[in-house]
Amino acid sequence: MSDDIARLLYEGAVAVRENRRADAQGLLMQVIERDEQNEQAWLWLSGAVDDPADQQVALENVLALNPNNRAAREGIAYLKAQVRPPAAPVLAEPAPPGQWVPPAPRRSDDVEEVACYQCGAIVYSVATFCWQCHAAVHCCNNCYFRHETRCKELQQLTSTMAQATRNDCEWWRVNP
Repeated sequence: MSDDIARLLYEGAVAVRENRRADAQGLLMQVIERDEQNEQAWLWLSGAVDDPADQQVALENVLALNPNNRAAREGIAYLKAQVRPPAAPVLAEPAPPGQWVPPAPRRSDDVEEVACYQCGAIVYSVATFCWQCHAAVHCCNNCYFRHETRCKELQQLTSTMAQATRNDCEWWRVNP
């Protein structure tokens, strides 16, 4: 870990402890932008955000990096205990003409050029992260439907943090 990343991580952790959440989020997101594999930054970020959905995304990223992280496991268990189980899904009627219907899933071998939403670098749709700024390529912010809220609700990607991180939405399309 570089000295710059270590300094940002330390300052972000201090900001979380001092309840300066906005400062903490900014500092920790800088760490994550430079090193998306930084387990500690994701863990501290879960304490810097207010939205339980954002907290869960951060904790799930910790567990993706280290499935044995006890603090992240306990955090996820706590969040699940706070949320009531969702109501049984209601079967929807076929969409009336003119109403938005998600497109058919992309083929996994489709390769298209994408301009990174964060830095503008040209990357390919099959890349995981931008080669220049390390932002997730396959995310809502790079999607043609980024302003469409209905697909995000269906995929439970309503928080801005979830939309900026990698997701496997089957309706993702390259933003022209």
